[in-house]
Amino acid sequence: MTQVGVPQIDLDDVLLCIRSSVQKAQSEEDVRVRVSWCIEEKILKALGLERSAGKYEYTLVSGARVDALYGHVIIEYKAPGKLSSARDVAKAKEQVVRYITEEAGSKSEWPRYLGVIISDRIAFVKYDPRSGDWILRGPYDIRREVVIKLIEALRGLRRKNLTSIT
Repeated sequence: MTQVGVPQIDLDDVLLCIRSSVQKAQSEEDVRVRVSWCIEEKILKALGLERSAGKYEYTLVSGARVDALYGHVIIEYKAPGKLSSARDVAKAKEQVVRYITEEAGSKSEWPRYLGVIISDRIAFVKYDPRSGDWILRGPYDIRREVVIKLIEALRGLRRKNLTSIT
């Protein structure tokens, strides 16, 4: 069993939870409900963060609805297979960028946010102030390194470094 950080997060348990959640999912709503449970129970609870750390179906000033907002982490869920084509990935990225720019307000705040797109694969969206571009990483298969990145982003809500323990 590999654990990440203090307090202890069982990385293998989180990985298995997310993988099995998306494998069982038939729709975007299934992915949202199942993976949100994994995040709340396997990550946030282990970090000692209250359930109130997340806002679900959060409405932005524009009226757009974000699937989940955890501090500066915006998660957009997609139905299984919706990160398979370049067109769908580009569309999801644009959606997350729109959410970040609306939620952050000023451009100076954009770099503080991370967008995560979760389907049967996971992608990350971040603003790079040096280039002035929105960078998309992924989509990646759901594997250990990707789940660590998700945990690191959520752990940032506590403002502490992530360490790996074997």
